[in-house]
Amino acid sequence: MTARPVANLISAVPTLFDTAGEVDLAATRAAYEQLAEQPLDGVFVAGTTGEFTTLSDTERLAVCATAAEAFGPQRTYWHVGHASTRQAERLTRAAVDRGAARFAALTPHYFPATESALLDYYETVVTAAAGVPVFGYLFAARTTTVVSPALLARLVDTGLAGVKLSGVASAELTGYLGALADRDVPVYSGADSEFVEVVGLGGAGVVSGVSSALPAPFLALRDALRGGDPTAVAAARDRSLQAVAATRQGNLAHLKAVLEVRGLPASGLRAPLDPISPADRRALEADIADLL
Repeated sequence: MTARPVANLISAVPTLFDTAGEVDLAATRAAYEQLAEQPLDGVFVAGTTGEFTTLSDTERLAVCATAAEAFGPQRTYWHVGHASTRQAERLTRAAVDRGAARFAALTPHYFPATESALLDYYETVVTAAAGVPVFGYLFAARTTTVVSPALLARLVDTGLAGVKLSGVASAELTGYLGALADRDVPVYSGADSEFVEVVGLGGAGVVSGVSSALPAPFLALRDALRGGDPTAVAAARDRSLQAVAATRQGNLAHLKAVLEVRGLPASGLRAPLDPISPADRRALEADIADLL
């Protein structure tokens, strides 16, 4: 098996809330400081796993700043994507003022963006970032904005430093990688369960929500991929898939329940999802006992 030295693991981290539904920065900081002890390649903050659609701009900046304190600026990707170019620009400028060293920006969402609007959006964010690297973030299933491989190449030409693709199966990843073959741009996948496939195709790694709560199996898989040991890869992959299944593909209620098992404060959800049931909680605890 070929060693994959570029097999990076970035964890998409949650935001913790108190019993009144307010952002609990103390609990969030405790979760981040615990995770920061792990040798992750980076963290993606205030994204889907961080329930960004439920956060105000002020809250997003505070959560991202808390992550930067815990993980260090170079490991922290501040998510500044917004539904409008104006909002994304304002958030990006505010984050620069707070010392952000890496950005990610989801495409505009709800209204399907046109090609010209997308180009303007990323040109504006890259300019506002003032030299800080910006990673584009595509998630057509959630945003309604579809970006073809050819269009992605045009978006990268606005100055994007990299790309994260969510909701794209590894079989479709080939087209995007091919469109960027002549550019030195890392391409990440949001598919926790396809780490092996993604790096095998030439991707830079995964941005994984499940690893924010259960980092050990994913770190083992990353290291096995880098070492090119097929036996270690197979064993670590099985454990990472066990983690994905136990958390029901990264369900937010399940991820937060895992954090509780790890000794962190309980957190509710702002996202419109059901809390984990007592029966599911018991099953989850049994399923992850050997993964902590």
